[in-house]
Amino acid sequence: MTSVRSSVVRIVARVASAPVPPEELLAGLGLSPDADAQRAAQERVEADDYYDVLERATLPHDDGLPYRYGALLRPDDLSALGLGLKTADTLRDALRRLVRYIVLLSDSLEYALVDEPGDVTTLTLSRPAPRRGARLANECAFAAVMTMLSEAAGRRVVPRAVTFRHPRPASITEAHSYFGCPVTFDAGRNAIEFDAATLALRGRLADQGLSSFLLAHLEELRSQEGERSLVDTVHATITDLLPDGPPTKAVIARRLGMSERTLHRRLAEQGETYQSLTARARREGAEALLADSRHSLAEVAFLTGFSDQSAFQRAFKGWTGRTPASFRNDALPAS
Repeated sequence: MTSVRSSVVRIVARVASAPVPPEELLAGLGLSPDADAQRAAQERVEADDYYDVLERATLPHDDGLPYRYGALLRPDDLSALGLGLKTADTLRDALRRLVRYIVLLSDSLEYALVDEPGDVTTLTLSRPAPRRGARLANECAFAAVMTMLSEAAGRRVVPRAVTFRHPRPASITEAHSYFGCPVTFDAGRNAIEFDAATLALRGRLADQGLSSFLLAHLEELRSQEGERSLVDTVHATITDLLPDGPPTKAVIARRLGMSERTLHRRLAEQGETYQSLTARARREGAEALLADSRHSLAEVAFLTGFSDQSAFQRAFKGWTGRTPASFRNDALPAS
């Protein structure tokens, strides 16, 4: 399951336009409104819950939340990543760091830096946006990029152009004003275009000694994050494939572009086994489906990879000590 740091969600709650108090938005995610910066940097919120908050935080015709978010954001809100960006030698270096270390903030998106003809460099963002919350999240992400670059340069940085894949919102006034350049929707990619002169701008806090220290720290954090993400990725991939039966380790390894032996070793380094992740995915999936009365017990069995309902019942009782029917009776609200 992909996630974002709670520091991002906390800023969204502060710039909400909907009549929902920030503390209520946060409480719905189990987050305390008065957490210190260190705790906020460590807490995670699942990506779908983040999109839910974005949707709850905005009135139907509020298209300006991403730009209020960007205006409020500061490098310190991004912990080590923010410090690494603002102490980069040039803005190009800052973007390179963003591409490499964005996983420290969220593993729900991926950036790439592409040099194109005509001394143009493009930062692209890969993250599907099938719902309004995800579209708002992508605009928040690009607003944050421009805030970080402007902070690093000590002046407003204006790109050549910005494009988004998702449909044009009702109002694009805030987007044009924030980016200061043409903004196009329904485009072929999510991208920010920069000219060479802009990316050559020096960082006002550039410090080689501090940068070397920060990069070593960021590399360590990235290594830790990458291993954590592997466990989550394997778990999520197993969950997606369960309706066709529990996928083999070989199938998952191929999907992740590694050998079975490498997958086994990397999971073992994190104290996990493929078998334990498969069992957890099946149990968690079963419990979630049983809490939804729209699914029959036979459907729950099928969706969690069991060939028949009796096999599912035996496995579920082994996991929980209860029958699926008993679990469902307690999980569903009383009518």
